[in-house]
Amino acid sequence: MKAGRFVVDTHVHAQRHAVQFQSTDEEEKYSRLGELMHTAVPADEADDDADVIVYDNSDRLLYDMDVYDVDMCMLLPAFGMNNEINRQIIEKHPDKFVACGYPVQTKKKALRGEEDWTVEAAVAELDEVLSWNGFVGIGEFLPHDPNLNERMTWKERKKQLRPFFDLAAEHDMPIRWHPGAASGYQGGGLREQDKLPDFRDPYNAADILAEYPDVSLVFEHGGIQGHWKYNVERACMVAAQYDNVYLEVGLWWKDILRRPMNDPNIGPEQLLWGTDWGASAVANGHDSENELDFPSMRWEQYQDRGIPAHVADYWGTSLRELDKLAREDNIPQDELNLVLGGNFCDLYDIEPPHTRLFPDYIDRN
Repeated sequence: MKAGRFVVDTHVHAQRHAVQFQSTDEEEKYSRLGELMHTAVPADEADDDADVIVYDNSDRLLYDMDVYDVDMCMLLPAFGMNNEINRQIIEKHPDKFVACGYPVQTKKKALRGEEDWTVEAAVAELDEVLSWNGFVGIGEFLPHDPNLNERMTWKERKKQLRPFFDLAAEHDMPIRWHPGAASGYQGGGLREQDKLPDFRDPYNAADILAEYPDVSLVFEHGGIQGHWKYNVERACMVAAQYDNVYLEVGLWWKDILRRPMNDPNIGPEQLLWGTDWGASAVANGHDSENELDFPSMRWEQYQDRGIPAHVADYWGTSLRELDKLAREDNIPQDELNLVLGGNFCDLYDIEPPHTRLFPDYIDRN
């Protein structure tokens, strides 16, 4: 049976990286893969000197959409992926995809030493991208200087973020906040989750949202990456405080899913099914009754396994966890339908195939 009436994954990467390392420098460059991915060159523009390329992987995505009856996906650029490839995918399949935009070229120019990263340049690029057909939000990540090499205070970061929240308000689009980071291929050194307070603590969002009450915010992965218990709880605290804050729960396992589903100040109305389809993390299963209280299932990058060459099956695992919770807690399908697609349609102003597919009540007062 299909998981819901209209099923949408709100966190999908339809692009994929490939390496072109020479054997003489392969070991050294694999040790820097997390860094090199950020400057990946589109495959149709790359020459033999490009260390990492990025290409359209939507054929596999479309295959999985058919296998799992997923109706639509939100495409995100990240780690060297770009807006233009997502734009081309949307043009081919406008009924299946929308996208969020990110100032990718501003970031890549800074990483390559061509131009300094500035808020003004990032805002200008993002403003143009958000005018493209099918682009409906800001993300993945809140824009930041990729060459930052020290910790930034929240006071400094909030000042830097205000122009992007202004842009979200101007375009009437949600903005996305990414707490934590996968640890496997970027281990060592100062990573984003160490340098930037938005990665370190989701609760900072409550502060800036007070200034922007009309800007909706999505916590990517619901805070599950990095320090999982801390970030999830802090993200839930913000969602309980603001009705226009949403949590992506596609990487959550059954026990964590119970937390917001049973919180009367969050509930299914503020949850989105968003996984990380196309990314390089893989699932690792554990006994849920373990003395370390480690999660029963965790998505992560595992250094000892090497880099996955396959496309990890996010949807099979994620939908199974959601189904476990629904069966054990007897959750009505109408509530699941909100999580799986209804909230997405409302948040991103997307027309579903029919009206009256999702819970809606007439106020008689």
